[in-house]
Amino acid sequence: LVPLLPAWCLRNEGVSSVLLGSSNPEQLIENLGAIQVLPKMTSHIVNEIDNILGNKPYSKKDYR
Repeated sequence: LVPLLPAWCLRNEGVSSVLLGSSNPEQLIENLGAIQVLPKMTSHIVNEIDNILGNKPYSKKDYR
């Protein structure tokens, strides 16, 4: 589940980078697992997650 969080953040078109915090090397390695999850984050999967959580981020277009 943890690699899903940074991958979900990176899929947002308004995000260019994600800051990862870790308290030990193992946690950092686990967080970097998002690199493997990112290609699996299709539009369909991201929409499903957004619908389940009910907190879809605003697009840059929404701010104008």
